[in-house]
This record gives sequence, C-alpha cells and structure tokens, in this order.
Amino acid sequence: MAPPEAIPHPQKYFPALDGLRGIAIIAVVIWHYIPSTYGFLPGWAGVDLFFVLSGYLITGRLLDTKGQPRYFARFYRNRILRIWPLYYALVIPFLLLIPYVSAIHAPTMAVYKEHWLSFLLFLQNWTFVRYGHTADLTLVHLWSLAVEEQFYLLWPFIILLTTTRGRVRLFITLILVILLTRCLIYGYQLAGAKAIYYNTFLRIDALIAGSLLCQLHRLGIKIPKSWANTIAATGLLITLAAGILAGVASPFIPFTTTIGYTLLAIVFACTLHLALQPGHPIARLCSLPSLRWVGKISYGLYIIHVPVWTIIGSRLFLNVATRWPGHEQLANWTIVLFCVFLSLFLSAISFRYYESFFLRLKAEK
Repeated sequence: MAPPEAIPHPQKYFPALDGLRGIAIIAVVIWHYIPSTYGFLPGWAGVDLFFVLSGYLITGRLLDTKGQPRYFARFYRNRILRIWPLYYALVIPFLLLIPYVSAIHAPTMAVYKEHWLSFLLFLQNWTFVRYGHTADLTLVHLWSLAVEEQFYLLWPFIILLTTTRGRVRLFITLILVILLTRCLIYGYQLAGAKAIYYNTFLRIDALIAGSLLCQLHRLGIKIPKSWANTIAATGLLITLAAGILAGVASPFIPFTTTIGYTLLAIVFACTLHLALQPGHPIARLCSLPSLRWVGKISYGLYIIHVPVWTIIGSRLFLNVATRWPGHEQLANWTIVLFCVFLSLFLSAISFRYYESFFLRLKAEK
C-alpha cells in the first residue's frame, strides 16, 4: 500500500479518474431525471466535479508540453477534436430544426431562435446570464462546456507566463478573489443567483482548484490523507446540511451562491487527491469496472441525456400516462429507466463509432 501522502506520478494513467467521471455524470443524470432528489441530493454538483477534473488534467498536459514546439497548436487542436465533433453534431441539427417546430412549442424556443449564434460560439452561458434560459432545456446543460471552452482560451497563457512557485500563489489568490467577488455581488444584489451560476468568472474556481492540486502534485508537496479525508467529509456534510435546511439542494440557495461553489471545489479537489492514492477506499470505489465504463462514455452521456429526456422522454410520458391512468408514478419511473438505458446505449455507440475516430486523430502528433 502506498504511504499516506503518496504523490501521484504526473504522467501515469489512473483508472480511478474514469470512475470519478462516472460518479460525476451519474450525479448529473440523477439531478436531471429524478426531481424527487432535489430536497437532499445536489446532483448538479457533478458539473463542479467535472470542472475540478478538467482543471487537473488540462493543467497537467500544459505543464508536460510547456516549452515544446507547437505548444498552443497542439493544445487547441486536441481540445477541438475532443469537444467539438459531438457538441456540434447535436447543436447544429437542433438549431436548424427550430423553425419547423409547431406553434405550440415555438415560445419555449425563444432564446434558441434569438441567440442561436451564442450556442455556436460557446457563449450561451452569457446569454443565460443576461436573458435567462429558455423553457425548453434541450441545450441548456451545455453552458458548462461554454465555461470550459472560455477557460481553455486563457489557461495555456497562464501556464506559459508564470513560474512554478508563482502559480501556486496565483491559483490560491484567484480562488479567494472569486469567492469574495461572488459574495459581494450576491450580498449587494448586483446579480441574481442564476446569473452568478452561469457566469464564467464566478464559476471557474473549481477549474482552478483542480489546477492547484495538479501543481501541488508536480511540486512534490505531500498532502496527508487524513487532511484530505477530513476536509472532504466536513465540506460535503456542510453542503448537504445547507441544502436540507434550505428545503432544496439547489445551486441557487444563498449558501451555495456565496461560499458553496468554492467549498465544493475544495471538497472535490480533496476527493480527486484521494482517488489518486492506491488502496484508498475512494480509489477502490472509482476503480470499479462499471464506474470506469460510465466514466469513459461520460462526455457523450452528458451531451445526450438531456435531449433524450426532453425530446423522447417527455413525449413518452404523456403517451404512457394516458394509457395507465392512475399510475403516473409507475409511468414516470418506467420512462426514467428507459431514458437512462437509451442514453447509455447512444453514448456507448457514440464513443465507439464516432468520438473514437477523433480521439485517434487527437493521439497523432
């Protein structure tokens, strides 16, 4: 067994990270598919776990290639090959079909019709900040990809222009500044909770927390397991208690909007650190083959699961509910299970026969 403060090898493949992605996407799917969990389970926080993972992995790749030829070109090429093909395979057909929806559904598509360009340019989160999101949720969840893409525009320059030790101070400072700014904006009612939720500058503390953890690992700084265990468990309990006391585990309650996002970023950074420690219970959990498989298809599952629910699931529910009068709950759970399995199936097909083609291109130098 590794020592309590083992430092992960920077270039080693850790299967547990796939399992951690699996946990993140399962939480998000539960949040979107099972409203009965809203009172106690903050499944939306799976997005923040994705942010921490992205910050950690992206920073590691940038550190590995810093100073090498085609530093920027290789980074942006690989990000484009990973994100764009499946993203646009959903977004472009959906936007093209909007003019043909019935008049009944047209009002729910208003933001898509008026601000379609923001979805093509990964700027839709700013559209949501200013105008709110549309009643149709088919593409709303893609705001998090917009935040990541905007983060990617900046981060290679940050890594290139900063020193190793200076990065640690910078990352800590940025996290504290984001936390303080969010508290001041919400406290003085300069913006609402939803505007803060979608704001790139107020939500990248999770990405930076992952980057900070990566830099600490690269510096060889030992983080005792006992510290990470305590911080992760305490922070998670505080977050759960805040949601239960508020009556809803929402990202829009005052606790979450002010300090909650940063607290979750720290919790997930500690969780990621523990997942990288061989023999730790979290590492063993995240190494389960089933979780790792879900993690491998997690990008496709994230993209696909909401459209499956809004386009197929909602219509099936209306049809099944009319055929099973008095059994709406049974109809709902039947449709939920059907949509889960359909989303898993489509995501697996996408990964195997579509995304893998671009991943092979990504692997080429």
